[in-house]
Amino acid sequence: MFIKNYLIQGKITCKTGLHIGGSSDAIDIGGSDNVIIRDSVTGNPYIPGSSLKGKLRFLTELNDKKSAQNVIKNKGEPSDDANCIAAKLFGISSDEKQTELKFPTRTIVRDSYPDKDTLELWENESLISGVELKYENNINRIDSSATPRNIERVPKGSKFDFEIVFSVYDGDDENISYLLDAMRLLEDNYLGGSGSRGFGQIKFEDIKLTKRTTEYYKENVEEEILIESDDITEVINAIK
Repeated sequence: MFIKNYLIQGKITCKTGLHIGGSSDAIDIGGSDNVIIRDSVTGNPYIPGSSLKGKLRFLTELNDKKSAQNVIKNKGEPSDDANCIAAKLFGISSDEKQTELKFPTRTIVRDSYPDKDTLELWENESLISGVELKYENNINRIDSSATPRNIERVPKGSKFDFEIVFSVYDGDDENISYLLDAMRLLEDNYLGGSGSRGFGQIKFEDIKLTKRTTEYYKENVEEEILIESDDITEVINAIK
């Protein structure tokens, strides 16, 4: 039975350029063959919830011994042991071979879109649809010849509004601290591609943590704001 939802809201700030790959049916002259994902309506970059959730799950699996062992057992596939922290947070998807392992997710990650200040920043910097081109060279180890390429990325300083919903049901442990730990781990890791080359460093800022119980949905009782305008470390310390 459903008990309550925690809403984690705030800003994702790009400390370096961010590249989350998309696809293009055609490459424009002077464009890039390493494009980023864009909103089909506005044409602006955004952070898919699937990308953020997948990275948080990956870091949780690395940070929890039982989850990591289960991933190794599954030859690299996500953990599917209902007793693992990763499965408790992010669920287990079922297929024809694993219907008995179905386990619903407790974590919903929304798509994150650029905030108003970021849209103005992109316009002032004359960036086309909020994108800069990062130029790189592949160097041949034998003859030192260079093969230039460019990669689209969201520029440093861009901010995206994020929202994560964490649900608690009767009999659940309070596992939200593990989700917050994964968010802090991500700040010292990277989001998207080319992280080892400096891309994808992000920070969670202006975090607001809200609790909504069954009474909020059934009886119109006000939500409870637990934390407002803190960084992830302060939120973790407050929860503990």
